[in-house]
Amino acid sequence: MKKLFIEILFLVVAAVVFPLLFVVGLLYTLGKHFYYLDYSLSKQLVPIIRSINLILDGLANAGAGELMNDVYKVSGSIKYGKWYQTISAVTGLLLLHIKDIKLRLFLDKVLGKNHCIEAISEEDKYYYYKNHIE
Repeated sequence: MKKLFIEILFLVVAAVVFPLLFVVGLLYTLGKHFYYLDYSLSKQLVPIIRSINLILDGLANAGAGELMNDVYKVSGSIKYGKWYQTISAVTGLLLLHIKDIKLRLFLDKVLGKNHCIEAISEEDKYYYYKNHIE
């Protein structure tokens, strides 16, 4: 119970501090680039947008992990639901070690050929290659 309370406290603090820091930092970056007429703004915005996409992907994987495991009948050591993995990466791991699912076909068609395999981090590739048990 104490652990849950601490996590909730961190969530409340993070929900206030991090969005505020993000907005202030983004406004500063935009203002600085417009003030100095620096046209490399896209070099700053691309990493910001990519980070937002990864955060949302992690939230979706953590929040809908159990649902996706049930829908795609995933069992074993590779499952959806870990906040630090993207949905694409887990789908790629499933393809390599367990089975192919329709979601992989959709993601690879929309996001590019072999997207799910390329989304797997080197650490996950190594870990699941060495430790995967059906």
